[in-house]
Amino acid sequence: MPEARIGGQSEYLLLTPPAPGTPTQAAATLALSGLHAVTAIQEHWSGGFEYLAKFFASMEKSWRGWRGTRSWKSLEGELRLNATHHGGVIQLKVTIRRFAFDRGNEGWTVEGDLLIEPGEELTRITREVAAFARPDPGHRVH
Repeated sequence: MPEARIGGQSEYLLLTPPAPGTPTQAAATLALSGLHAVTAIQEHWSGGFEYLAKFFASMEKSWRGWRGTRSWKSLEGELRLNATHHGGVIQLKVTIRRFAFDRGNEGWTVEGDLLIEPGEELTRITREVAAFARPDPGHRVH
């Protein structure tokens, strides 16, 4: 399961596959100008990150545009994506959250926008996310 980079070289969301000790948790890193935040995201019990791959595939299929907002969120809500099409660009609002279980501490939430070109860049991202979502042969999904 390879990494998937959504966005460009300096501003991006990077999805890193689960580590051997945490077989159902991937990492989501949001890097924006002056910001670098990382949280663990839980894969869905029935399909891993397959729904994430379908989310990007549906945008690629409708690359010329769509009305409204398309949304996806991870199983526990640690990562949320909201995509809107604005003519020649897709605005992807990324929200990542780390929950805390301490008394009085609710954790943190970070939100930022990435701009994606609906042509070759979206095709690359869709391929990378599909490869990221494909489980390793030895990886078991509950």
